[in-house]
Amino acid sequence: MKPTMSPAGPPLLLPLLLLGALILSGAASSSSPSSSSSVSPLSCWFVEEGSGGGSVMPSALSQRPALLLLGPPGRGAGGKLGPGQAEALLPPQVQPGMAFHVVDPSGTLWSKGGVLGGGGGGGDVPRPIWLQPSPSHQAEEEDDEEEEGGGSAEGVSCEVNPYSPQEAHVSWAAGLGGEEGCPRSLDGKWFIASLRSPTAGYGVSAIMHASGLPSPSSPRKHQEEASVVTTATVVLSVFTRTPLLSSRLGQDVLLDCGFSGPSGVPFSVEWRHQHGGAGRVVLAYDGAAPGGGRVSVAEEGARLFLDPSTGNASLQLRAVGPHHEGIYICTLFLPHLHAQQAARLRVLEPPRVSLRPSPLVVVAPNSPAELSCEVSGHFPQGASVTWGLRGGSLGGPLQSWESGHHQSPEGTFRFTSFARLPPLRPQDHGASVECRVSHPALGEGGLHQSVTIHIAGSSGPSVEDAVGCFLIAFALYGLLQAFFQKVFPEKQATEKTKSEKLE
Repeated sequence: MKPTMSPAGPPLLLPLLLLGALILSGAASSSSPSSSSSVSPLSCWFVEEGSGGGSVMPSALSQRPALLLLGPPGRGAGGKLGPGQAEALLPPQVQPGMAFHVVDPSGTLWSKGGVLGGGGGGGDVPRPIWLQPSPSHQAEEEDDEEEEGGGSAEGVSCEVNPYSPQEAHVSWAAGLGGEEGCPRSLDGKWFIASLRSPTAGYGVSAIMHASGLPSPSSPRKHQEEASVVTTATVVLSVFTRTPLLSSRLGQDVLLDCGFSGPSGVPFSVEWRHQHGGAGRVVLAYDGAAPGGGRVSVAEEGARLFLDPSTGNASLQLRAVGPHHEGIYICTLFLPHLHAQQAARLRVLEPPRVSLRPSPLVVVAPNSPAELSCEVSGHFPQGASVTWGLRGGSLGGPLQSWESGHHQSPEGTFRFTSFARLPPLRPQDHGASVECRVSHPALGEGGLHQSVTIHIAGSSGPSVEDAVGCFLIAFALYGLLQAFFQKVFPEKQATEKTKSEKLE
């Protein structure tokens, strides 16, 4: 499939669009004086490399508490905080300069749905992704919200890092920036914010450009206000709604990746797979290829769903196998900018369990018995077996051991667990022995099969005994008939002749 996209623009188109976005955000700020009332704070960490102290190698990473101030999408998200409002929102541990008032036209840092369809007017404002409860605690948190009027960002990771615009070095993105170097319009301070919410099933990375920084000639009052809160506009965001997903063998899987950036700017997409310390490119789309964008790298069974109008760059994997398990990184390249998100794919195939002998173990009194439980067709390897007894008490310990784990050509595993029962007593009649199998694909309950112990002579004839005796008698009768026909063939022929003459 050849994806369609808009024609590539000149390398200087990105700075012009960036300048337009900043102007529009400023206009939105002046027209929304009350938007700060809806700004929601999100605690983050500002992480950067420390100074190397003259050494070539950088020192350890340093991190400081930071704060993102975001407004709901389409509701004056670019509103400027008034005097004193920023200080009121800052907790004591956040130092001046570590708070970022984020102007996010796409709304991807706030919600998985992005900008509200109704713009800035009506419609319900979705809860921020860092305040969305898990389904199991939905009702409980709604009750708490009615009483307290708030939410919790527990379990959400948020990190802000310095960012430097630079040209990409991969072949399918090298032509995006043209022959010129990084334009002067990309100067200034850049940051990248990464937010991940396992509860909401969402992850997003947003590249932000700091705006409104005062010059040295600005009044001292303006410099002090800017040092408290840094206004930053989101230029490019990449997100995924499938940060963690699982699949059975042979199924098709869709790895979600979306993006929001300047319209009309050429871009490239890369999907990379990493597992066990090794990595490879699964699919690459070159947006600057001559004659229009094209897929330059694609593994068998990999398909790119690319739609620039909706910001879709999802990857489909056909007939998933064990080798597909791992981390998939979706990277979107613009001229001199790139951001990425990762999705983890787990391949889970439940095991098949076969218990032998089954359904009965018939033994003589005071005799031992041996059982085998075969576990096969599962992935990953981590399956375990435990043995248990129901309805009886063995006269001695139950011994168990396992064979080696073997991997089939298609990648699944199999092994056998054995159990030896001690000499069984009449009081063990009717008890059952269970083979219990645990595996990540089976959930907490696992899987179990059981076999019933039958002690010979411990009870009156049962239906099974009657059926067995009948089958044995029928087999003996057939054997005797065959024996007499072979030993006395002449006698049988003479008797047959006599019977014919009498007739």
